Amino acid sequence: MPLTTPRFWYQRRRGWQAWLLWPLGWLYGCAVTLHRRGTRPWRCSVPVLSIGNLTLGGTGKTPLGIALAQGLEKRGWRVAVLLRGYGTRRRNSCLVSATSSCAEVGDEALEYAQSLGEGGVWVGSNRCQSAALAVAAGATVILLDDGLQHWRLGRDLDLSLLDRKHGLGNRLVFPAGPLREPLDQLARADGLVFTGAEPVEPLPPIPVGWPSHKPRFAVRFCLLPPPQLQQERLVAFCGIGLPEKFFSALRACGLQLVATKSFPDHHVYAESDLKGLLDLAHANGARLVTTVKDGQRLPHRYRQVVSLVPLQVDSASLAPLLNWLDQRLCALSKVRFHG
Repeated sequence: MPLTTPRFWYQRRRGWQAWLLWPLGWLYGCAVTLHRRGTRPWRCSVPVLSIGNLTLGGTGKTPLGIALAQGLEKRGWRVAVLLRGYGTRRRNSCLVSATSSCAEVGDEALEYAQSLGEGGVWVGSNRCQSAALAVAAGATVILLDDGLQHWRLGRDLDLSLLDRKHGLGNRLVFPAGPLREPLDQLARADGLVFTGAEPVEPLPPIPVGWPSHKPRFAVRFCLLPPPQLQQERLVAFCGIGLPEKFFSALRACGLQLVATKSFPDHHVYAESDLKGLLDLAHANGARLVTTVKDGQRLPHRYRQVVSLVPLQVDSASLAPLLNWLDQRLCALSKVRFHG
């Protein structure tokens, strides 16, 4: 179900809403823990790297996953990306192409396929099946998207992403806060990656729950608005985990936003949504602008009237993380294949 991020999740002081929902959060956390403990993972024949987050959405997981896959490919790895396919009911695994339908494979899988090319992106709820098919097709490493809370496929490396500005919010479990699991599960990851538009140095303080001996990285994201947008009035809209991040980033690029509109995360846009947005744009003498991920969910007939602003990972900030991953994956491969 699409979710709109409540403001009280990221308030410094826990308000009455958080305390009212705390018992439900406690029950949800217990259910997640029991599910994790009761699941026996299946081990893949090649190393499995997962990227995910302890919080619900808004960490830039998809652009980082694309950048990691591209970087590892350049270092000689054959990367297969596995996704569940948000909003789809596909059980059997399938290979995603750049021309696949968003309704069939999900917006994130389509964005991966359009960025990485043919043959490396698999979607399906059974990710053990996806992994087996990917290895049979020649993959030497599996990148499990949104994999921190997926227990069925065993992982060798876990990366936990954390938005640099918003952090862990009020540190409570959903629905009382933004956490998918209790805070003590943050330490389960092998590496912590801070994401955002801020400069990577200095690193943010060690968050509560993260062991000081484990590595931390910071990766910087940059919006790349088309040059012609600099001279236009804009109405920005999006359906992502933290919509204000997108709007603030557009303003930081010097773009003139006359209005903004946020939708629930992964919102599938109807014609009525676009008609309302176009009316708002016309009333302000403005052009519509959104994210690349949202662009996958627009009705086809409206895609020509909406400008998309891609999000790119700064390569210099990514290098330390890629170096560390490459070393760890090489060591894992030697153990896996040579005992």
